[in-house]
Amino acid sequence: MSLQSMAFLCHSLLACVCTAAMQYSHAENVTSFESALAKVQSYQTQDQLWQQGQQISELNIQQSRLWQNPSISIEQSGFGSDQEQEFNVGIRQSLDLFGQRKLNQIIANTSDQQIQLQQQLWKAQSQLIVRFAWSQFALAEVEQSAYSSQLKTSKANLDSAQKRYQAGSIALVDFERAQIEALEFQRLYQQAMLNQQSAGRQLSHLWGETSSHLQLNKTAIPWPEQSHQTVQRYIAEGWLEKLYALNIQQSDHQIENLRIQARPNPTLNVGMKRSKTPNESNDTTLAMGVDIPLNIFNRQQYAIPMVQQQQILLNQQQQRELKQQILDIANSMHQLKGLRSQFDATTAQLTLATKVQSRTLQGFQAGKLAITDVQQATTQLQNLRLGQLQILRQAWQTALTAEALSIGTSYEEISRSDAYIQLNKKVVEASQNLINGGAR
Repeated sequence: MSLQSMAFLCHSLLACVCTAAMQYSHAENVTSFESALAKVQSYQTQDQLWQQGQQISELNIQQSRLWQNPSISIEQSGFGSDQEQEFNVGIRQSLDLFGQRKLNQIIANTSDQQIQLQQQLWKAQSQLIVRFAWSQFALAEVEQSAYSSQLKTSKANLDSAQKRYQAGSIALVDFERAQIEALEFQRLYQQAMLNQQSAGRQLSHLWGETSSHLQLNKTAIPWPEQSHQTVQRYIAEGWLEKLYALNIQQSDHQIENLRIQARPNPTLNVGMKRSKTPNESNDTTLAMGVDIPLNIFNRQQYAIPMVQQQQILLNQQQQRELKQQILDIANSMHQLKGLRSQFDATTAQLTLATKVQSRTLQGFQAGKLAITDVQQATTQLQNLRLGQLQILRQAWQTALTAEALSIGTSYEEISRSDAYIQLNKKVVEASQNLINGGAR
């Protein structure tokens, strides 16, 4: 390939990349996490799920207040006119002497409190899912911007190398090195553009669009500034502690329910017996009685200790989880602080590296330095840019990990591609559990 052809190819590729960048700039602006969250909330209509869950919980409370249904028995014997006839009507009603109905109401009210706390946690988790998707797009924007800056630097290197080669002051191999560098940075920039578009699609999927072009405000560094305040606010709310306490209460209710079952709850029987003899004489008798179960063999003597042991294990597990979460959150916040110091140090290095690269290029243009000096300074500048991007990625993962821990979930849970779908499933399953419990 001739020198003119190679130079034309480099400039053509650069023009295509710049054109793609200009087309991408005519995108729908999502300048902040709040604007992205508003679009997601208006589409996902999770408020309807919360309202339906609350309605089911309220119906479950109403269901717990109902008395147990009575039963009626009807019996007829003797159907011929020459036979003695007997007609029996009886009603059976279980008596609630030990507070089963009252306990059912307490259990339903506790379940309602659990649902309300879970809704608070799920709302926080839904915001965190959007925050993760938004951060990935913001990071992709930073990556694209870094390669865009490096592409401009590479173009300046190529233009200077071409002028010096045409002037006969450098060898062809030096100019070819500049061409190889320019082509490589064009490839990396195109890859960064693809990553940016992919992250944008992942974000736009949350508000129901298969493809959406977005652009954030590039003037601000997307550092997770609010993570510390968010974590502190979630911890101060005490949602997890309250939810864990309600779990223990439900375990207490389960033990009390078994104790009630172990007691001989009587059943009242009220009946009427009417007899008719062949000589047409009638006799009506009112009968009342009580059925008392004999809890001789099964007194829940093993079920109650099992639930008590389970309660002890549950309490220990929850306490360990809370303690470990606090330790992990503190460690993440400490790491985030250290990452910020590294990020600021890298910013200062970038300022110096940019000056060094610019001066090296000027020295090359003046014939005082070789093309290898320019490439070395350019590579050093790019490594610093990518290093700062890596620190930024690590900072977001660390911050989101701490936020997820503070509401009882994990970074892996919120970073799934179907995270929102799985969250909605949890809401539906919780409502279904209430329905199943009420049906029993």
